[in-house]
Amino acid sequence: MARGDHLWSTGRYRMHVLVPEGLIWWVMSHRKKFILVPTGSAGDIHPFVWLGKGLVARGHNVCAIVHRPFDDLMRTAGIRPVAYGTKSEYEAVIRNPDLWHPRKGFELIARMSSRLYREIVPRVREEMTRGRPLLVGAGIAFGARIAAEAFNLPLVTIQLQPAAFMSVENPPVLRAGTEWFIRLPRWVRRLFYKFGCYQTDRLLAGGINAYRAELGLPCPLRGIMCDYWISPLRVIALFPDWFGPKQPDWPPQTVVTRFPLYDESDREAVADELRRFLDDSDPPVLFTPGSANVQAEGFFRTALEACSRLGCRGLFLTPNSEQAPPDLPPSVRHFAYVPFSQVFSRCAAVVHHGGIGTVAQGLAAGVPQLVMAMSHDQPDNGNRLRRMGVGDYLYPGAFRPSVVAEKIQRLITSPAVRTACQEYRLRMEKQMPAEDVFRLVDETYPCQEDPR
Repeated sequence: MARGDHLWSTGRYRMHVLVPEGLIWWVMSHRKKFILVPTGSAGDIHPFVWLGKGLVARGHNVCAIVHRPFDDLMRTAGIRPVAYGTKSEYEAVIRNPDLWHPRKGFELIARMSSRLYREIVPRVREEMTRGRPLLVGAGIAFGARIAAEAFNLPLVTIQLQPAAFMSVENPPVLRAGTEWFIRLPRWVRRLFYKFGCYQTDRLLAGGINAYRAELGLPCPLRGIMCDYWISPLRVIALFPDWFGPKQPDWPPQTVVTRFPLYDESDREAVADELRRFLDDSDPPVLFTPGSANVQAEGFFRTALEACSRLGCRGLFLTPNSEQAPPDLPPSVRHFAYVPFSQVFSRCAAVVHHGGIGTVAQGLAAGVPQLVMAMSHDQPDNGNRLRRMGVGDYLYPGAFRPSVVAEKIQRLITSPAVRTACQEYRLRMEKQMPAEDVFRLVDETYPCQEDPR
């Protein structure tokens, strides 16, 4: 056997095959390499787990540059994690009450972003081996965009919700209480967006341009969240066109696809205790404020009182047990976590924060939804549910027991809502096949030599 060759044993009868080391190296070096760069809470990470699992199944080399504590989630899914930060740093951010403020929430994200892209870019550099990796990054993952520019790497930007596209033609509800914006003349909307770009540049451009200069990149940039933050090569919108139709003023390289619907159901099962509760009586109303919301005591107090007013059972989901009111009645139960796809269809209604992943699971289950919209994409998602006829939304100031009970009662008794929920459940079943999305990412991979 030549030096460096490998003796592989295969088959039932242990046939020995001599495989030259050079052949092994050639096969491994010609596998496509994808570097995923998600950012955010569990609802933002799950779509990248879904993408990563799909790319791995296609035989590719996939790693994820991810903030702890989500490295374990990637590892369990069969995706090699490249972790940065600490769990305590992540928890410090989600425990900051500014995170859910309509204005201060984005300012908090902008302040922390400079630390994140300084962690992400060096890890991309370390992952660059022979061949040319493709970056697949969240829109808000500025580190992916900077790395693509600095190392001349191709990038696919993933946008999870229509609110990410600042359209003059069909504007999203970008901030709580701004539903009036769509009624303004186009020239006024355009002027507002220019002011918005100025405001985001004020928070982001200084730090990003300073770091770009350290990397030897020329010319300070403006329009960070108007133009720069997305890939000039391909943008994949992970939602269907009936939820957010592509507008004429969206980036032309955008492809609208489908909801990913990953919720860890491949690693989490419904506990026997929860199964017995669901089987015991009428379907409960499920309340969940989102995995990253650790200031939800008021949400659950309102939920408990609304259940009492309705005379219905309640199912409270939160990993933070201290948020659930003490001494819950037998008709209301608290559980830390369960994959939504396993319980939503067994509920009378779902009351939640309006995260896009939860919205999608509710549509797939055909269940009415009530959203307490705080900030980020939540007002726009809630507004879309209302327009589709499958749900409604409230802002935190109006999220009171009497109002919540009245909204739930209307949603669960309305024949029109029931019909709309079933219509969109069928649409969810006919979404673009997942394999088509994986192929879109795969086909973006360039057949070029190493740019270094």
